Amino acid sequence: MRIAITKGSLRIPPTYFAVQHAMELADQFDFEFFTMAADVTDSAVATAIRIVDGSEGTPFAAGRRPWSQRERALPLLFRRMEREIRRWDPAVVHQHFANWSQPAVAAARRSGAPLLLTLHGADVYVPLTPLSERNLLGRPTLRWHQRTVGRAFDASARILAVSEFLADRAIAAGADAGRIAVHYQGVDTEVYRPTADARAGLPRVVFVGALSDAKGVRDLLSASVSLAARTPHELVIVGDGPLRQLAEAAATEHRHIVVRGSLDRAGVRAALSGATVFVLPTREFRGRREAAGLVSLEAQASGVPAIVYDSGGAAEMLDADSTGLVVREGDVPALTDAIRSIVELSETEWQAMSKRAREFVVAERSLHASARELAAHYRDLTEETA
Repeated sequence: MRIAITKGSLRIPPTYFAVQHAMELADQFDFEFFTMAADVTDSAVATAIRIVDGSEGTPFAAGRRPWSQRERALPLLFRRMEREIRRWDPAVVHQHFANWSQPAVAAARRSGAPLLLTLHGADVYVPLTPLSERNLLGRPTLRWHQRTVGRAFDASARILAVSEFLADRAIAAGADAGRIAVHYQGVDTEVYRPTADARAGLPRVVFVGALSDAKGVRDLLSASVSLAARTPHELVIVGDGPLRQLAEAAATEHRHIVVRGSLDRAGVRAALSGATVFVLPTREFRGRREAAGLVSLEAQASGVPAIVYDSGGAAEMLDADSTGLVVREGDVPALTDAIRSIVELSETEWQAMSKRAREFVVAERSLHASARELAAHYRDLTEETA
């Protein structure tokens, strides 16, 4: 069975989620990935799945323009990508993100193939954003994107949301509740796994993500500084973003804080494997919340307990009080106490929580389990249209 995986643009790293299921299910389905701008530097991905880049042979091809210019050129390539999808004649068109979905929607409609739409977060907030939040020049663009998302909702035979939280938001945004199912994305538990004797030295608190207000970086820095005098530990911050300067200033003032910047997949894996606890205090920012938070699963798969705020879908990524802790959003003293409670666990207690964290992901949030569920959706859709 041919499955066309489609997405407006594709960069790997970091967007492994867009191809990971296809790589996992390659022995069951025939996949091709269709996009309008690709930048894939991971050779393992490039050899595992054929990627059809709609910009090839155009002035916007890889290496000819900066990435920002290539993304702005996407509307010029809609019809070309649609033709490529239809030429391949897939049994299912699987679009990631409701925005920039025009080629997939058109190809599915004209070919008769069912459209499967996976929602990831930012796309759902497009219809929920009031026009009043944009200036006069920005409103036409927002309306255009809102129409795109609405058409993707209407055209989809089935809609997958990456969390219960996001499913509820999608319904509020106008999606048909009868066509929505929750599909947790899952992580590769062979890539992310515990490392023996990784906890040598000071307890290590690790954060991986964008250095932004949305990810709760300010709260984490405050909690760590407050805790450091009573409970010695190292705070390792992995990532980049608008609050990088703030984080580096904190690291200069407080020697226990280390800012690593952006790391590749292997670097993230190494940072997680040496952690005592992973903390992702993602919170509401400009009316939006985290849809899921796969890095929390990567940490737990590595045997690291996780702490998150009860914000968006973040809490769905752990088994509260068993594999980690859920803290009230924005409650920095409670976040501080949560970090201390895990850092100060006895070795026996920590090992037990570590084991539960790994077992939870393997059983309920693994890529293997997620791929199995996705395969069932593919088969259901083709049977419904047979």
